[in-house]
Amino acid sequence: MGYRYTKTQIINKISSCFKDNDCQNLYKANCINYTGETKDTKENYSKVIVDYLVEHINEFKKGLSNITVTRCGSYKTESHNGKSTFNFDERPKGERREEKIAHAMYCQYKDKPAVFGKILDYQVPLKSKKSDKGLGKVDLLSSIDGKNSESKKIYFLELKKDYKEKETKETLLRCILEAYTYSKIINQENLCKDFSLPTPCQKNEFVIAPLVYKRNGFENQMVFVMPLVKALGIHVEIFVWDYKSGKYIIEKMKNQ
Repeated sequence: MGYRYTKTQIINKISSCFKDNDCQNLYKANCINYTGETKDTKENYSKVIVDYLVEHINEFKKGLSNITVTRCGSYKTESHNGKSTFNFDERPKGERREEKIAHAMYCQYKDKPAVFGKILDYQVPLKSKKSDKGLGKVDLLSSIDGKNSESKKIYFLELKKDYKEKETKETLLRCILEAYTYSKIINQENLCKDFSLPTPCQKNEFVIAPLVYKRNGFENQMVFVMPLVKALGIHVEIFVWDYKSGKYIIEKMKNQ
């Protein structure tokens, strides 16, 4: 059994991100991925962190209110044309497996809609210049018809690979915080223009969407993260994926 932290130790770790005025990198904090229970109060680590975030939700929102990075170039990568040399009869292996899975899903669902609509692109860049350190990429971006003919539901999909037995798993809390942060960093108006989606962007509904492997037990973490979703006032839909007979099967997680 690994080291177990007390509740106070976990709170101190998460509060340091606020003291450093670094809310945009909160999702990267090591404690966000801790699994297990506190040594003293026997509370789930994610629950302790979520309780703290809910208590400081206005401070967290304020910390993310002015972090938009506007790319000089397009968010759409023209070389992403849906062509792939992947052997779809085999799972992606080796380094950057998560990126390879995203690429394969894009190839499979760019024309044939998935449960979250048509996948528009994968590895959507956030950086405008090399000095924009710490910014990742949106794993998958998709859209589906919205409430009316002039709107879309746009999904920021945060993909998690099928973790092997000895690999460190990322938590559902990490998935939601990362996708939410990216949705704040990205210039939503330019994103809509680049992908020929309705503008102004306020017409559309933006959805935070973890896309996790079906057999990695993420559904057990839902109860701990929902208070944060409610406090942020965001729309979250969680999806699970599996791999069968050369195809990626994607479904909405049950009991949401």
